[in-house]
This record gives sequence, structure tokens and C-alpha cells, in this order.
Amino acid sequence: MEQARVGSAMIFLLLAFLSEVSASISQQQQQQCGGASSAGVRAGFWLPSSSHYSPLGSIDTSLYSHLYYSSLSIDETRCAVAPPSSGEESSILSNFSSSIKSSGGGFAVKTILSIGTDEFREDVSNAAFSRMASEKNLRRAFINSSIELARANGFDGLDLAWRFPATQLDMENLGDLLAEWRAEIMEDSTTRSTEPLLLTATVYFSNHLFDMADTNLNYPIDDMSSSLDWVNIITFSLHKNSNVTTADAPLYDKDSHFSASYGVISWLDAGLPPCKLVMGIPLFGRSWFLRNKDKNGLGAPTAAAGTKQRKSNQIGVIAYAEIEEYLKSQSVFVTHDNQSVADYLYSGDLWVSFDSAVVVQEKVEFVAKSQLLGYFLSTISFDDSNYTLSKQASQSWNQYHVSSYAQGSFGIMQEGAIIQDLHASTGSPSSWYSKTLSYLLLSIILVLEVL
Repeated sequence: MEQARVGSAMIFLLLAFLSEVSASISQQQQQQCGGASSAGVRAGFWLPSSSHYSPLGSIDTSLYSHLYYSSLSIDETRCAVAPPSSGEESSILSNFSSSIKSSGGGFAVKTILSIGTDEFREDVSNAAFSRMASEKNLRRAFINSSIELARANGFDGLDLAWRFPATQLDMENLGDLLAEWRAEIMEDSTTRSTEPLLLTATVYFSNHLFDMADTNLNYPIDDMSSSLDWVNIITFSLHKNSNVTTADAPLYDKDSHFSASYGVISWLDAGLPPCKLVMGIPLFGRSWFLRNKDKNGLGAPTAAAGTKQRKSNQIGVIAYAEIEEYLKSQSVFVTHDNQSVADYLYSGDLWVSFDSAVVVQEKVEFVAKSQLLGYFLSTISFDDSNYTLSKQASQSWNQYHVSSYAQGSFGIMQEGAIIQDLHASTGSPSSWYSKTLSYLLLSIILVLEVL
């Protein structure tokens, strides 16, 4: 009888302690998340160059919570934000936010101005970002010009898409830039007596950069976590230079680090809270010409990148709307690869890796069950006229998001097995909580066995 009372008391104390730990972890995560909306992020990037075939007025804004204008770059001389290069683009920039918000149909869509590397002049553009981030007065000029542009054109936030810092010094300077940017945004908010601008960053798929001369290159996690509202990770275009056919945006890859799941885990393991992580989903495919059209599976040798398409205006890149045209042909063969969660098609010597509606659904389910803040689509201009993939993503988010947060899961599942504890970072509160939970449950079992 006495043993039973002692055992009950021990169980009560253990459970009480566990409850206190849980409350503490929840409070810490809420502080880190800065009150992130429980509705999450359903973002889309829009290209001003697509305005002729994807005008602002045609966008179904009900499918997104945030829309990015992508993008302006940096003035390589002054290190301020470079204004649009043409009068037409200036007009598009000035009308972007007002047009999006007026067509919202009651949906409170927020607009964000992205400032990033000029993809047609990458080396020069990245050098300008590096120079700007290295000097305090240049950082100030860049920050002030970005805030002025955002406010003047009715944007709700700013995004940095520097692709990518190339040295550890760049990474340290990036941390300083983000901290000073956040401080200036808060001062601007106080001065204007209005809501502060959102601040996000669009970054490499992993917190550790693999393809740089500096092999020990990591993002400044603490500064990013404290200064940014969230981080967009580019979990696509992972194999654009491959000489064999491959899934360009796989959810899983057991043979390498180049997958969306690895990227998500790497950021979380480095200490970024899941409520500040937004995973990218491409609305375009990667195309190649096969060296031998009879060898058309994954890993088949390729002869060259696919033909430049009208919408992407890049070799080897094909918009989903253009992929749909190929899918109408009876000579096209389509395969869904369950292992990587990716689709590919081939027709003659053409081979294309892409995300279908089925793949988008599975990726959004992964995002929701991982308790990330949300997803972004790149770019919505590449969707078809019915916004098929955007609708699939939004519907899947509404389906999985609420139930996943209610369940409060701690792991990501792949084919029925936990591939890695998302919160396994040594210093992260949730990792400590998870281990504590295991030890306490084991203690309770041992006590019950003794009794």
C-alpha cells in the first residue's frame, strides 16, 4: 500500500515536471517566432518580366498569403537598391501592391519587395552585395534605399535574395546587415506610427553551402533567427548542371544531401525554429536532351540542356504551363518516382523533371507535418491559366496544416520511418525537451514495473 502511494506520487511529480518543461518550451518558441500567424505562409514569387503573359490582374490572390515582386538588384556603384531599368518596369513596380490588394476580394494579401542577385550578371552582382555588406556606411545606404522604395510603393515587407555569400566573412557581414536592417525597420515603424515592414531572406537550400571554395561556410543562424520574420529556402534547381537525368527538386534523396528534406533538416538542426522556415516548390521543370532516347530513366546520359522556352527564357528550364502542353501528346510518357517524390516525362529525346499536382500535394503535406511556417511557389507566372499547382498547394495546406499543428508531431516521416528528429540540435530547447520526455517516460515505466 505504501509502495503504491510512493509510486503514484513519483508519477505525479514526473508528469508535473514534464508539464512545466512543455510550457517553458512553448513560451520560448513563441518568443522566437515573434507571433507568426497561425494561418502560416502561402507565398508566391512573381516576375515583372512575365507581365505580358501573366498580368497582375489575372492573379488569383485568394491562393496566396504573400506575393513577392521578384526582383530588383543592387546598384553596383552606389551599393543602394537599383531602381527598375525601364519606364515600363517602373510602372509595374509602382502599381504592384495596389493592384494585388485591390483584387484581393477580401483576402488580406501582403506584398514583399525582393532584392537579389542579378541572375544575368551573377558574379558582378554578388561582388556588389559582398562589398555593400562589408562596410557599415554602405549597409546603411542599402538599407535606407530599400525602406524608402518599399514605403513609396506600398509594400508590406522586404526580402534579401543574395545568391549566395561566398566566404565566411560574407556570412558574418550578412549577420550585421540583417541586424541593422531590422533595427532600421523598427525605427521607421516608430517614426511613421505604422506596422513594421516584414523582413525575409531567400537562401540556399541548406544552412551549409556545399559548392563554394570555402568548405566551412554556414549561414549566421542566430542573426537570422532574431532579425528575420522567416527564411525562404530554395529547395529546387539542385541539379541544373547535371550531365545525367535526375530529379531537380526531389523531396528525398538517399544517395546525397541534395533534397528538400535534407535542406529542411539542416536548417532546423542548425537552430532555426520551424516557425521561421518556408520551403520552396518550383512551378517549372528541368529539361535535357537524351544522348540515347532508348535510355530514358533516371540517371540516363544527356547530350545537352533542353531548348529555351518562351516563358522561362532560359535553356533547360520549362514552365509548368508549357509542360502541360507536352502532356497532351500521346507520345509522352510520364513516371512518378515514389522514392524521391518527383515526376518526369520523356518524348523522343526530350526528358523533363517536374513537380506535378501529386508531387505538390506530397510536398505541402511534408511542410505541414514538419510544422514549418509554410511554403513558397516559384514562380506563379509559370503556372497554367487555371493556377492548377497554386490551387493544389493551397488546398493541401488547408487540409494538412490545422491537423498537423493540433497533433504537435516531433518528426518527419518517410515511408513509415522517422528519417531524423527535426529538433535534434544539441542546443535547441525542443531537442532537450524531446530527450527529457523520453527519460521521464522511461522512469514512469520502471516505477510501474517495480510496483
